[in-house]
Amino acid sequence: MEVKKVHNYLDKLYHYGETIYVAELQPFVDRGLLYVYEKKAIITNNWIEFVKRFPNKDDFLHTLFCFDEAYQNYLLQTALLTVLKMREAEDIDGIIDFVYKMPKVARKVVNLLDEIKSGDRYDITLLEQRVKKSEPSFRERNHFIFNGVPYYQRLIYYVHHIQQYEEQAIGQDVPLGKKIDEQWAKGRKIGSDLQLLPGKNRPFAILTPYEPAIEFANPLFKHLLTYPWKLFVFLCCVVREQTEAQGKATIRFHAVNDQVDVILMSSKNQEYRYGTVDEFALEFCKINNYQLFPAESNRLATVFHNLHDRGFLTIVDEEYRIPTHIEDELYNTSLFIPLIAGSKQVRKRIEQWIDELRDRG
Repeated sequence: MEVKKVHNYLDKLYHYGETIYVAELQPFVDRGLLYVYEKKAIITNNWIEFVKRFPNKDDFLHTLFCFDEAYQNYLLQTALLTVLKMREAEDIDGIIDFVYKMPKVARKVVNLLDEIKSGDRYDITLLEQRVKKSEPSFRERNHFIFNGVPYYQRLIYYVHHIQQYEEQAIGQDVPLGKKIDEQWAKGRKIGSDLQLLPGKNRPFAILTPYEPAIEFANPLFKHLLTYPWKLFVFLCCVVREQTEAQGKATIRFHAVNDQVDVILMSSKNQEYRYGTVDEFALEFCKINNYQLFPAESNRLATVFHNLHDRGFLTIVDEEYRIPTHIEDELYNTSLFIPLIAGSKQVRKRIEQWIDELRDRG
């Protein structure tokens, strides 16, 4: 395995959810972490559930490299060697910790112990020879993951997490369409990294930033369509303006220092704070079965700030609003088709979600 090459592909998958399929990714396909469609490797729900267990990208990607059966056996031998030395030093706590974290590979560990058993003791020298014999085959991977020889605590971390992986049935994603409604279809996998740069090519099935092949008289709107979360925030504000135009105040996006609060008018005409815009968006994502990766956390307040800086939004009485000149462009130019007509379904779902929250209040 060319570690650096595979890492580049896995890094792309971590951020964008899909990449060109190469044979080196097949082991991850076999594990149900990826599937292949039209020469694309695409992350599965298994990938998304598994990545949530890790605090950062490096821990996750390093663990993926440890899924390889041969490498995993080598790591187990290395770990067992350390445990047996603990045993000689009477480090009982270390042995108990090892056993506790190895439930799904316990049989492999027992087999290893049987193979090196000599009378009533275990031949540590024999195990050391096995480990040294295997090391040259995994030198590149060891250097990449451990910056040298595997060390016990980190090794155990990776093997322990591998055992927590649970493979579930997977299904193929609906390819992205040209309309906003098709891109925000229910069940869509959506990248949650707000700092992600637009991809060079249009994604096949995963919703992440990319520059659409469409030109506007006002180039600002192409920027809006490039970033899914900026578009989502803007559409929420469109719903806010439309419901008010229909004679009912339902929602306000209130600027509070660096945060944005969602203020709702209940069905009983009582105004109350629902929560932050992140809480509002995350619950909306859950009812639409959106699968966010690599994490569910977001900072949509920064998106409001950015749209304000770019002139898409203004602040009136501490509330984010769409300026009149932007509304004029939305409804009186060619923007109406891709932005307003093309987002009818998702805006309806946002409006229904707001009504449901109002009924709760």
